[in-house]
Amino acid sequence: MRFDTLRLDHIGIRVTDLATAEAFYAKLGFLRDPEEYAPEAKACGLVHPTGLRIHLIYNGEPAEVGNVLLDAPIKRPGYTHAAFIVESMDELVAWLAREEIEITEGPVTMGHGRRSVCFIRDPDRNVLEFNEILGQRH
Repeated sequence: MRFDTLRLDHIGIRVTDLATAEAFYAKLGFLRDPEEYAPEAKACGLVHPTGLRIHLIYNGEPAEVGNVLLDAPIKRPGYTHAAFIVESMDELVAWLAREEIEITEGPVTMGHGRRSVCFIRDPDRNVLEFNEILGQRH
């Protein structure tokens, strides 16, 4: 098996309330794909105009500590965040302020100056990272 053409199909995000999560992700441009809605599996696929896809898995129970992968004192294995590329960090920061979405970290420069990064949390405390690519490594 060769993985030369490997691409990402979607990111699965466990949430506690479908309506709340769907409204939040709609602000980011993700809308329900009727072909990817599977209530029997408690899964709802959303698609972005760029073709990015996420699946909201809406069978989560609220955690006592926020995000069980990042906020609990004992760190467990698992996916910790999705990272998205934006054209302008300044425009993103201004938009987040208008939408009253808290930035939990950043903007900071990471990757040896390659990207400007900030992090937010969705209503279930899942982490989303946004990157403005500043320069390419050679």
